[in-house]
Amino acid sequence: MPSLPGALPPGPRAPALWQTLRFASAPREYSLEVIARYGPVSRFRALNGKGISVCDPALAREVFAADPASFESLSVLGELFGSLSVLATSGAVHKRQRKLLNPRFHGTRIKTLFEVIQRVVSDRLADFDRVAKSREVIAMADFSQALTLDVILETTFGSSPGLDRRASREILQGLIHGLSPMFVFAPALRSPIFPPWRTFVRRRAAFDAWVDGTAAERRASGVLGDDILGMLLEARYDDGSAMDDAEIRDQLMTLLIAGHETTAVALAWAVYWLLREPSTLSRLRGELDALGPAPAAEAIVRLPYLGAVISETLRIEPVVTDVARICRKPLPLGNWCVPEGELALVNVSAILADASLFPEPRKFMPERFLERTYSASEFMPFGGGSRRCLGAAFAEAELAIALAAIASKWNLELATQRPERAVRRNITMGPKDKVRIRVVGARTRPE
Repeated sequence: MPSLPGALPPGPRAPALWQTLRFASAPREYSLEVIARYGPVSRFRALNGKGISVCDPALAREVFAADPASFESLSVLGELFGSLSVLATSGAVHKRQRKLLNPRFHGTRIKTLFEVIQRVVSDRLADFDRVAKSREVIAMADFSQALTLDVILETTFGSSPGLDRRASREILQGLIHGLSPMFVFAPALRSPIFPPWRTFVRRRAAFDAWVDGTAAERRASGVLGDDILGMLLEARYDDGSAMDDAEIRDQLMTLLIAGHETTAVALAWAVYWLLREPSTLSRLRGELDALGPAPAAEAIVRLPYLGAVISETLRIEPVVTDVARICRKPLPLGNWCVPEGELALVNVSAILADASLFPEPRKFMPERFLERTYSASEFMPFGGGSRRCLGAAFAEAELAIALAAIASKWNLELATQRPERAVRRNITMGPKDKVRIRVVGARTRPE
């Protein structure tokens, strides 16, 4: 179908810089303004390209169902995560990677890591005893980032003999802290003359060297290990070939940045909303208490109300605001058509705030996920289609295990009643004040 002038929807005429800043800083609020004026499909211009944004689940379904070969990834994904990252590849290469990696991030392979996650969470929560005695205020977002970083370290590299965990954390933290929303949204700033980009590139090189050294030690030992690095080292494509070092580095970079950051932010938001909604916390604790004092991680992950709390957290405070793809050829979307070379953008923030799908969208109501099953184009915190987040099952399990331990074992309180609001952190949205809490003390379980 050719791109015709009449096939383009209306949209804001403001400069690309202004539209980028508005969407980057307040995606939900800006999107609602655009929808009110132009409807659920609109034309946009941004620093990283122009295209058509859809806030309608039926049209989102069309984007997700389109032939994967008709899209290519945004260049920023390759520049941030590496050209061989599953986020950056497209076409036949992407399909080949997903076929190899999907089984390794689902089912029994991921279940083998549940006990590792549970152990790391337990070790980290031991800090709460000291915090409770001091009555100090802590930032839940900082605590959850430290926790999820340890989870990544142990589940990905924990089988490495003699692993220097302190030095490893410094490498991983440096890389994460080197990300800046400025160069994420502005291609011109991904340049050696821009100091933050230079810093990020330097830290990425340190990460690559560290991964190469760790992988080389594993191969030399003859024991690949049963962690995620071990999974990647032993994986073989259909032709019998292994992933080379560059691809392993890029996939681990993706796991670190995409997995660590999103899970940490979601955990902080979940704690915030449970403390704001005591009746929700009480119901969740009842479900957790029914499992007994030392539940297995796999039993925790299967709990329905806990799953609903996590889903509602991801809906009301989406960590990832949109899913964008470059069209290799014109893409029909309803009455419109995305021109070749432009972006088809699914506005996740807007769909998750749609009152026709989620009544009272700013109210935290996990029950909605027990009362209704949402389609993959209505609820898509991890994206959709062939490019849905590879680590979604891992992230949901980590959130369930961590949140269950916090809710069942500790009494917390918000340090301020001032409502939190979401702000841009780097590539994600997170709580502006980091969810300040006090640890009141250990919880006494009912008999």
